[in-house]
Amino acid sequence: MSSKKNTAILLSGLFLVMIGFGITLPVLPFYIQKLSLAQGISKEKLWLHVGLITSAYPLMQFLFAPFLGSLSDRLGRRPLILTGLVGYAVATFLFSFSASLWQLYIFRLAAGFFSSAFLTASSAFIADNTTAEKRATGMASLISVNSLGLVAGPLIGNLFSNVSLTVGPFKLNNFSLPFTISAVLVLVTFAVLFFLLPNLKKAAGMQIVSKQKSANESVFMFLKSVTHSFMLLLAFSFISQLSLAMFEGTFGLHLQRLFSYGPAQMSIVFIVCGSIMGVLQLGPIKWLIKKWGEKRLLPYGFIVLGIGMAMLMIPRKLEFILLYVTVISVGTSILTPSLASLITKDTGKNFGTSLGVFSSVNSLGQVLGVIAGSVLMIWFTHLPYFLISAIIFITSVFSMYAFRQRKSK
Repeated sequence: MSSKKNTAILLSGLFLVMIGFGITLPVLPFYIQKLSLAQGISKEKLWLHVGLITSAYPLMQFLFAPFLGSLSDRLGRRPLILTGLVGYAVATFLFSFSASLWQLYIFRLAAGFFSSAFLTASSAFIADNTTAEKRATGMASLISVNSLGLVAGPLIGNLFSNVSLTVGPFKLNNFSLPFTISAVLVLVTFAVLFFLLPNLKKAAGMQIVSKQKSANESVFMFLKSVTHSFMLLLAFSFISQLSLAMFEGTFGLHLQRLFSYGPAQMSIVFIVCGSIMGVLQLGPIKWLIKKWGEKRLLPYGFIVLGIGMAMLMIPRKLEFILLYVTVISVGTSILTPSLASLITKDTGKNFGTSLGVFSSVNSLGQVLGVIAGSVLMIWFTHLPYFLISAIIFITSVFSMYAFRQRKSK
């Protein structure tokens, strides 16, 4: 089977998964809020629980992505992809029937672990099937599919915004039902990939890790050999994900506090964000990367992202908020595929390990971004966006200087 066909099959499956994930995004903070208030938790502690439960998902990716990426280098991508899908579906299904906060924590942690296996192995699969010259466009296609799934998800979720179901002794309301639908879509994806996705265990040029070495040992050896440029790229990626998570993790309750908005308005925000990212990465971003190169684009991506984050401090009508979100989406569309491409070019052929480390650092940024944003917003509504925009602008200047210095050397 050709590499293009393999890639198309995986991207189709990923699209279904991201539709399911997108269905849950607008309602997640409100689902947490509903259970928290039902248990008599104060509004101040509510913000903290929203941040912690939301960040539990990327926390597991931070802890396990390097190990799972290295494991996919040894066993092949297909076993990790399929196992991750089944585990994620089960955890998401149980999440929808949670009756207390501690159950939300447990099932969210489980979903984060299994999604890490699926997403890390999927990124490595794409890297296996693309040449170095086309790696950036391959990563852009991967992220574009993610974004388009996040567009379709909220659209489908809106159809069930006022629907409730009773399944035996269990009741699914308009907050919990989206998670059940998400689990079903993931199981459909598992069935499709089980029959169609090959196991490219020894993809062309891939260095297979020795059977005598464990996945943990291979990760440790990899980290000992990384270059300064690799560490610099990880730092840039950490900051971009920190800012994006601070926006996504706090913006739902931010809008509720200022304008009394609910899941319907949040769906519109995610639809606009995903649409912009999907369209840009399908064409314009690929063209820019090919014309200018990834390193030259990075400072501009940070500048645009910083402007968008700063604009969030100017609360206006929904139309203006969507404009701010569009600017954030443009900056993220530039940064994410450029950084993923540079990571794979800097670390040889063990894409599972390098992308696992990359995913782990991204997840750490997401964890800290959500928690920090939730805590800072308790003190002052706009404080998270003020601090992160300042950090992003400083990073844009540093990235421009760092790559110029390396080029001159």
